[in-house]
Amino acid sequence: MKSKVFALLLLLTGICSPAMCDIFAEGEALAVFRVPEGVGMSAASVSVAESVGEIGASVAESYEALSEIQGKLIVLVRSSAKSTEELIASLKARPDVITASPNYYAQRQSFSASRLPNDPSADLCWGLKAINAPDVWDKTTGTEYIYACVVDTGVYKHPDLVGNIAEEYGYNTQTVSGDYDLTFGSWDADFQGHGTHVAGTIGAVGNNGIGVAGVNWNVRIIPVRVFDVENAFETISYEIRGLNYVAGLLRKNPNMRLAALNFSLGSALPQTPSEMQDDAYYMAYQALDQLNRTLIVVAAGNSGVETGAPALFDDPERASFKTGTYHYPAAFTGLNNLIVVGATASDDTAAFFTNWGDKVDIAAPGQSILSTYSPIEIDGDQEMYATLSGTSMAAPHVTGAAALLMSAYPDATPGQIKAALLEGADKDKNPLVYPYAGFVKWYVARKTREIDENIESGITPPASRDIEIVRVTREAEELYGPYRQLDGAGRVSRTGLLDVKAAYDILDKGTHGSGSSSGCNGGYTAMMIISAVVIASNAGKKKSR
Repeated sequence: MKSKVFALLLLLTGICSPAMCDIFAEGEALAVFRVPEGVGMSAASVSVAESVGEIGASVAESYEALSEIQGKLIVLVRSSAKSTEELIASLKARPDVITASPNYYAQRQSFSASRLPNDPSADLCWGLKAINAPDVWDKTTGTEYIYACVVDTGVYKHPDLVGNIAEEYGYNTQTVSGDYDLTFGSWDADFQGHGTHVAGTIGAVGNNGIGVAGVNWNVRIIPVRVFDVENAFETISYEIRGLNYVAGLLRKNPNMRLAALNFSLGSALPQTPSEMQDDAYYMAYQALDQLNRTLIVVAAGNSGVETGAPALFDDPERASFKTGTYHYPAAFTGLNNLIVVGATASDDTAAFFTNWGDKVDIAAPGQSILSTYSPIEIDGDQEMYATLSGTSMAAPHVTGAAALLMSAYPDATPGQIKAALLEGADKDKNPLVYPYAGFVKWYVARKTREIDENIESGITPPASRDIEIVRVTREAEELYGPYRQLDGAGRVSRTGLLDVKAAYDILDKGTHGSGSSSGCNGGYTAMMIISAVVIASNAGKKKSR
């Protein structure tokens, strides 16, 4: 097949993203109710439904598993007559309500793309080599008794993944309460491709002669789809619904070995980390953490700002955050099994877009990562692999590493695996972040491609190319000027770059192995290049989602 490179854009045309319009679902609130001593959850649910009815609203959903762990009733409340602000005020005025907050939107954490040749080559699997996964594969390549959960846009039944997908546990939050068209009601209906890409990094089938390999060649991937089919956004209630499902699954299966949940998503919210501890969103994560059965691996975010600190300015271009907001769930505090992951590039530099700081636990490969992708037809060819960048791509390297370690040490606790991962991280590969320089370069490169496309289409005269590039360079420097103060302000993570071999040795207490394997097999079709701000662009013709 002739080599092709496709530039894909995350189109916001035709949809109203929360960042550009509302930041939460109007008329909805997440609330936590007190449960009187000696009262069961079923009886408490009836009482809460009556209480909510008194303020002209209804309980849209209860999260039973999380509520039972917390000893408090966590619910989604909905009203067609009240605004979100009015609904929250009415709830907080009631003595049985502990807290109430908006049902905020979240988004995926993929960001941008880079060009790669369409040649089957082990060099394309640079992320696996960077974390020293091949040096562990002679000890273990994973096992079917270990699970990893992908809370995302769904996981397509890709030929390079299907052997590792735990279909019996696949779950789609989007159909539980009938909120969306059931025609698309399946956990494997990944219309965005994002979750499929994440799953491939964790556990694409290895040594099968096609495509790529994951950190684990053999692992059971549980897909939990929390995103809408229409666009890249979801409300926190769907995230909580997914957490509730996993908590219930673990409680029903006490012997299940779930290494980690992967959350390559996030929300920019105005509450401080301290204030969030009284919020239903935090309590949902806290309940799962209290089970002490799994790690919670989250992407640090792609805003180029300090995680756990308030943003110092509004997002200049993508409107993904506002001044004073914090990125969650990465900014949560007090969760013992949480791991926050920043992103690096293949030359061991920090990915310019990555969030950074002491709240970021560890760094992992996140720029130009090749993995499985939902099929898309371009020029008559079905493309099924993609190269994406983002902390979305970094987090699954850590999730995959946790699952690989658990396959060798199935009795290790989440705390022991987390400690090994952080202690084993390579502190010499923990570079400073330079978001201003990176964002300017990214912006100019993107605009230059548009200029060249316009010249090819006859829209822009060739003679004006240099002038146009000077113009967009000045535009980029002005647009991203606020980032100047952050260049070199902090390292990408608290501990350094993920090193799965070092973590293995820590758990093994001195056992060392060498092992060698590329883990990246030939046979895949032409790749696609994804930018986190679009979904399809081919020969100048763009398709909205």
